[in-house]
Amino acid sequence: MPVLSRLLASVVILTAVVQAPPTPAEAACTPGSGLKLAGKDLTRVVLPADLTCADLHGATLDGVRVRSTLTRADLRGASLKGADLGDVEMAGADLRQADLTEASFPNADARGADLREAILDDAMFAYSHLEGADLGEATMVRAKAYNVQFDDAKLVGADLREADVYYADLRRADLTRVKAAKARLYNSILIKTVFRDADLAGAEIYSTAADGATFEGTDVAEANLRDATGLDLSGSTGVPKELPAPGAECEPGSGQKYSGRDLTKVREFPDDLSCADLSGAKLDGVDLSSVRLDRAILRKASLTGARLRYLKGANLRGARLGGADFSGAELGGADLGSASLPRANFSSADVRGATFTGADLRDTRFGSAKGDQADFTRAKMDYADLSSGQFFDAVFHDTTLIGANLSYTHLQGATFTGADVTDMATDDVEDVDLSGSTSKMPVGWVVVLWLLGLAVAAVAVRVMLKVLRRRRAARRSAAESRARFETSRLKAEEEVTSLGEEIDLLDQEGTEAETTDWHEALDAYDAAKAALADAKNDTDLRAVRDIVHRGRDALTRPRRRTGRERPKP
Repeated sequence: MPVLSRLLASVVILTAVVQAPPTPAEAACTPGSGLKLAGKDLTRVVLPADLTCADLHGATLDGVRVRSTLTRADLRGASLKGADLGDVEMAGADLRQADLTEASFPNADARGADLREAILDDAMFAYSHLEGADLGEATMVRAKAYNVQFDDAKLVGADLREADVYYADLRRADLTRVKAAKARLYNSILIKTVFRDADLAGAEIYSTAADGATFEGTDVAEANLRDATGLDLSGSTGVPKELPAPGAECEPGSGQKYSGRDLTKVREFPDDLSCADLSGAKLDGVDLSSVRLDRAILRKASLTGARLRYLKGANLRGARLGGADFSGAELGGADLGSASLPRANFSSADVRGATFTGADLRDTRFGSAKGDQADFTRAKMDYADLSSGQFFDAVFHDTTLIGANLSYTHLQGATFTGADVTDMATDDVEDVDLSGSTSKMPVGWVVVLWLLGLAVAAVAVRVMLKVLRRRRAARRSAAESRARFETSRLKAEEEVTSLGEEIDLLDQEGTEAETTDWHEALDAYDAAKAALADAKNDTDLRAVRDIVHRGRDALTRPRRRTGRERPKP
């Protein structure tokens, strides 16, 4: 039965061929204008040798070994899963949305073919010709396309993840928005290839010729671009794990462009970023100790707590490097002017000829460092440790070195004009010339005197407060005394007035002459009034009360007969 079915299917195909119009070999044709086999299952038939311009729309050819000519054939939506199309002529064929999963195209000619949205996952294109073909939005996951000609082809939005496209020719090909993460494109020709907004993360692109290639908006994170020639990654994102080695005498800033980028999340950096532009980049806490940054531009970059080692001739002016680790680093000729470097570690580093003009180097360690001819003009180096270092002919003009440690340091030829060397340690230092430097009172004594002054001030304040309290108490006591005196005076005045009223009463009754010593009482009243007017204290008021008491006694005492008799009215 299988043989009979195959025979009948072949008869149907042959009948269609007989009824078909003249072959396109004799006249030009358009896709689908030839033999009509649309939607047919052709998996068990013998195909005609020439299917030029045939209508195979939606046909099934899964696993078929095709040896027919398919030039300009219409294979839209056809199923060719696992089909063998080796050496097939299919230039200009329409394969839109065709399923070619695991299909094989070795040495096939598909120039100008339309493969938009075709499924080519795990397909094999070795040594095939796809010049000018359109593979827009096609999926080619894990496809094998090595040694393929893709000149001028369109792969816009195609999915090439983990695909093998090495030794391929992609000159002028458009790979805009292509997904090629972890794809292998090494040893390929990428001259004027367009990778705009593409994904090349982790891709192998080494040893390629990339002159004029465009990578605007493309992610090249962890991509391998070693030994690529003519490479310009301007506008790309991410940091490759390998890049072409810069020239030995490259110009600063002529390398890779990472200005202003946040690179703190990068897991793996290229070994060599010499001459790269990293100005203003954020690299806080990043370990760059294995990355060569010779002549790189790192102006105003943020490298707080970063680890760095290879920085010969690098430009780090104004960079933030607090707590950065430069131990054993090579910084010969580097420019760190105005950089912020508090608590940085330059132990055993080579900073010969480096510039630290105006830099903040407080509490920085330079132990055992080599700093011949280094320029520390106007740098702040309070409590910096330069012990056991070598700083021949170094410049410390107007540098603050308060409390710095220069013990056992070689300083022959070093100049300290205008430097503040207050409390600076120079134990076992020979040939040091501190002429022109200044030294104030040691900080320790300043602290002692300051504390003593505080103690004296505290005592003075306590004494002053005590005096003020006493004065306030005295004023309060005086006020209270005055109040008591006024109260007592009023009482004394009332007693004097009462005495006078009593005398007047007796005078009105006319009985005083017989019963009282009227004249003595009147004298006492006058004396009490005079004493009250002159009273200044409680003693004077007591005297007034005593006089009033005598006057009252006179009024109650029987009159004594004397020569002083009150005349009768």
